[in-house]
Amino acid sequence: MMAQGSSSEGALESELTCPVCLHLFLDPVTLPCAHSFCLNCLETPEKTSGSDQELCCPVCGQEHLSPESLPRNIKLKHIVESYKANSANGELQSSVEEKTINNEEKILTDCEQNETILDERSSRMNPVIASLQEKLCLVDNLMNREKAREAVVKAMHADLRKDVRSVMDEMEELVKMYRNTGVKLIEAELELREEAAGKRVQTLSDLQSQLRAAEGQINTLMDETDESCFSDRVQDVENQISCPMLESLRDVPDDLQLSSSLKKVREKIEHQNTQLRLGLGSAQRALRVVLNPSEVTFDPETVHPNLLLSEDLKTVSFSVTKQPYPASSQRFTSFFQALSTQSFTRGEHLWSFQAEGCPWVLSVCYGDLPRSGSGSGLESSAGSWCLMYCDNLLRAYEKGKDTPLRRTPSLKRMEIRLSFTAGTLAFYSISDVSGDKTLLHTFKVSFTHPVYLAVRMMSGQPKARITLY
Repeated sequence: MMAQGSSSEGALESELTCPVCLHLFLDPVTLPCAHSFCLNCLETPEKTSGSDQELCCPVCGQEHLSPESLPRNIKLKHIVESYKANSANGELQSSVEEKTINNEEKILTDCEQNETILDERSSRMNPVIASLQEKLCLVDNLMNREKAREAVVKAMHADLRKDVRSVMDEMEELVKMYRNTGVKLIEAELELREEAAGKRVQTLSDLQSQLRAAEGQINTLMDETDESCFSDRVQDVENQISCPMLESLRDVPDDLQLSSSLKKVREKIEHQNTQLRLGLGSAQRALRVVLNPSEVTFDPETVHPNLLLSEDLKTVSFSVTKQPYPASSQRFTSFFQALSTQSFTRGEHLWSFQAEGCPWVLSVCYGDLPRSGSGSGLESSAGSWCLMYCDNLLRAYEKGKDTPLRRTPSLKRMEIRLSFTAGTLAFYSISDVSGDKTLLHTFKVSFTHPVYLAVRMMSGQPKARITLY
C-alpha cells in the first residue's frame, strides 16, 4: 500500500510541475494550446522594454498572445497549493512513521538484547540459586534437628537439676540432723553439770545460813542463867553444826574438766558420726549416679560369700574363705554371682568389663532373679540377656535360650552398649593389643522393668577376678 501511494504521488507531482522551471506551478497560466506554465516562466526580457510580442509555447511551439493577456489558472493553482500542503503533512507523517518504526525496531532489538542478557544471567545464576536453595534446605533441617536436640537437652537438664537438688537437700538434711542431735546431746550434759553445780551451791548457801544461825545462838548462851535450859540449847546448837551433808560436799572432787562427764556424750556422737558417714556415703553415691547415669558398682547386699568385694565396689575376686557378709535376702548363695547397685530405665549407657583367670557370664537382667537354687544362674533366668564364655566357646542366652556364637582362644575385655531408645543391647570384644572393638552379638529387646548389670564366675580359681567400670 505504501509503494502504490508513493507511485501515485509521484505521477501527480509530475503533472503539477512546470516544464520550464521543473518546479511546482507558481501562479500558473494555461495557453490556448492547453499547456500550463508558471507566469514568470512565460515572461520574456522584451516585456520589460515595453514591446508587444507574441508568446511562443515552450512545449508545442504555437504562438500566442502576450502572457499578460492570458487568464490565471486558479483551479490549477489551488490544486498545486493543496498538493504542497498535503506533501508537507505527508513528509511529517512519514517522518513520524519512520521514527515510530525505528523506535519499534530499536525497542525490539533492545528487548532481544535484554532477553539474551537475561538468558545468560539465568544460565549463570541457576546453579547459584540451586546451591543456595540446597544450603537453605540443609540449614532448615539442621535448625529443626538442633531445636529438637535443644528441647531434649533442656528436658534432661531440668531432670538433672531436680535430681541433684534432691540429693543435695538430702545431704543438707543429714548434716542438719547431725548438728541438731550433737548440740542437743552436749547441751543436755552441760545442763546436768550446771544443775548439779547449782544444787551444791544452793546446799552450801543453806548450810551457811544454818551455821550463822547457830553462831548467833552461841553468843546468847553465855547469858543463860538456867542451867537446864543452857544444856538444852547447847544440844540444839551441836545438832545444827553436826552437818553430815558437809562431809559429802567436801568429798566432791574439784574436777572442772568435761572429759569425764562427756564420755557418754562422745559415745553417742560417735554413733551419730557413723550414721552421718553412712548417710552421706549413700547420698554421694546417689549424686554420682545422677551426674554419671552409667555409674556402676556391685551391690554388697547381693555378692556371693565366696566373692571378695573391693573398696570401690567395682571388682569381685574369688575367695576360698567365705566372707562374713551380713545376712541378706538379696544375696546370691548358689552361684558365684553379684548384681549391680544401680538400675537403669532410660537413656544410652556404655560399660566395660574385664575378667581374669576364670570363665564367666556377663548379663543385663531384671532385679527379681532367684537368689538360690538351680534357676538362679544368670543364663537360666527368663529375665536375663547374657553372654557366656566357657571352654573357649562364646554363647548368647536370651530368656534361658542358648545360641552358640563362636570359638575364641581368649576373651578377657568386653564392652556393653545399652540403648533404651533403639531397644538394643550390644556386646563387643576389645583387643588386648590394639584396643579395636569387634561386635559379638546384639539383642533386640524392649525392657519392661528396670535392668541391672550382673556377673558370674563359672569356677572358683584363686586369682579369678571380674571388674566392671
